[in-house]
Amino acid sequence: MNLPITLAFAYASLLVFKSWLVASHARRMAATGTNPLPLGCMTIVQPILSGDPLLESRLSENLSALVGQSFLWLIDEDDSEAKRIAGDLRTLHPLADLNVEFCPPCPDATNPKLWKLHRAAGLVRTLFFFVLDDDTFLSASSAATLVSAATNHTVATGLPCYSDSGDLPSRLLAQFVNNNSVFTYLGTTRLVRPFTLNGMGYALRTGELSLIQNFEPIVHELTDDLALATLVLRQGGSICQSAAPLRVRTTVLTLVHYFQLMHRWYVFTLLLLQRQDFPTRLLIFVLHGLPPFLLVALFLATACSATLGSGLVLLGVLALRFLVLEWIQRRHFGCHLQRTILSIVSELLQPIHLVHAWTSRTIRWRTRHYRVRDTNDFSEA
Repeated sequence: MNLPITLAFAYASLLVFKSWLVASHARRMAATGTNPLPLGCMTIVQPILSGDPLLESRLSENLSALVGQSFLWLIDEDDSEAKRIAGDLRTLHPLADLNVEFCPPCPDATNPKLWKLHRAAGLVRTLFFFVLDDDTFLSASSAATLVSAATNHTVATGLPCYSDSGDLPSRLLAQFVNNNSVFTYLGTTRLVRPFTLNGMGYALRTGELSLIQNFEPIVHELTDDLALATLVLRQGGSICQSAAPLRVRTTVLTLVHYFQLMHRWYVFTLLLLQRQDFPTRLLIFVLHGLPPFLLVALFLATACSATLGSGLVLLGVLALRFLVLEWIQRRHFGCHLQRTILSIVSELLQPIHLVHAWTSRTIRWRTRHYRVRDTNDFSEA
């Protein structure tokens, strides 16, 4: 009975502490305020690659939500499906300020997203340069928050929130993101200054592109978000981690696809940690890496003891977990996102994803396979 109690206490203590960090950070951010989004102040720059059945609908939603802003779509020259989608959406949204740039093939050992952003940097004339993934929806309110933050920082980034498609693989992916994003991005920022950013969506003043030399120094980095954050900080800039939701919806075809996505994300996480000093790595592990191991151990200890008392301890921890996540998600995303059983399963799978990423560094990224040795040392496999 002592072991389940010890594990439960450790897990619950970390959960409560992380919740306090989030609440404390949110109070600080609320004091800064947000200005309305001026018409024509930003260009939404989107590197686009076809293959996801939801691509057309996501792009269309952004065109509808951000009327009065400019769009720049970066499409591979040989991506006929993306060209078709762009043509159809031009017809569907005739009043949209939409430009399409066709990009030549990305060279080997070059990040395809940064390759496109480097080309885009010389084309944008609006006050703000907003990078948005092609599977991400940006509301006008989130855009206003990020633009306001980018006024006083080099780059401002948002908070990912996943919508699932109702199938098991996408539900598992959504639970992982929605369970962890607030703790990871907001909670950690309360203790250490942001050292990375959420690459799904971020804003910077167009005039700041010269500071980062139009992305050119980092085009050979695999992890574009970490590379940009590192470059900004090295040049003396600053990163604002806002609570602006970025609503992502990606088609996850199968459980194999789910494991491929998680593998890539965990490999990127390990690359991120490689660049941090030991105290920061230890902090990240204790706050975010240790709790899943504690929860797995608590389930195993409860099963081994097989007593009513240990079962009640486990149920108490799971109830606390549910209430905390419910509060966090409703406060920051405005809705109920938990699927209780899958939420727990997602956390129990995290140690498996970590071990997989530690032992295998060959990842799949949409249509490409990369053998990763370091963030700036990779090649197509």
